[in-house]
Amino acid sequence: MNWSKHWIQHALLISDQSPCPRGKVGAVIVDQSNNPVAMGFNGPPRGAPGKLCNVDECERTKNKIKSGTHIELGCHHAEANALMNALRKGISVLNCSIYITTAPCLVCARLIHHAGLLDVHYPINSAYDKRGSDYLHSNNVIVYTVLI
Repeated sequence: MNWSKHWIQHALLISDQSPCPRGKVGAVIVDQSNNPVAMGFNGPPRGAPGKLCNVDECERTKNKIKSGTHIELGCHHAEANALMNALRKGISVLNCSIYITTAPCLVCARLIHHAGLLDVHYPINSAYDKRGSDYLHSNNVIVYTVLI
């Protein structure tokens, strides 16, 4: 069985839960026995009013922010949500793998690295900013691009 394709398909399914009008992203964290640990999608903070990052309006669209820039604005990213969902339940992600529907941004790559994940998998056709992947490579986190 090709586990990379399998878990990326799960990440694609969870991405459908995102309310983001600009792009839906999903992430799945899996342990070394291929058991799912946590999942996340890009969206507003837990319990926030409204369905988008600025209640009922996308802050990034409103301010004409180009995708891949000013990543500190807007909704929480799928990778950060998956990591925080594991943390919220008291589950360690040390030595786990993460499967994402797109390449991680630099901020999420730093979180992935510091959380102790072993490897990152995302579709080979991801056209997103590669600074996150470069950061992961330079910090000995294995990056796999997957043909789906």
